[in-house]
Amino acid sequence: PTQLSAKLPDDMVTDTRKEIQDIQEKWNSIRLLDREEAEKTLDGEWLEAYNRFYEKYDDDMTRMTEIVEKLEKMIEPPKVAKKTKGQKKRDAYARKLERSGGSA
Repeated sequence: PTQLSAKLPDDMVTDTRKEIQDIQEKWNSIRLLDREEAEKTLDGEWLEAYNRFYEKYDDDMTRMTEIVEKLEKMIEPPKVAKKTKGQKKRDAYARKLERSGGSA
């Protein structure tokens, strides 16, 4: 680990920092629970925090999906279907009529 992510030795950790580490460890284990298990095992403030987190997560994922759908249309515009052989002939005949003044 780098110096920034290295853990401090226990004798250098203050009580406040120790409390924060305990909360971080608890949250890391709670965050990975599925919703049913969280409803059964958590209560009070932890359950509220869990529900807030996943409500925001779901909202963000929905918003990102909408953004991706909008961007996808700009990045890859819809493809125009290729003309068939018959359509090419009709177009060529229409150009020929146009050049000749409309009477063929």
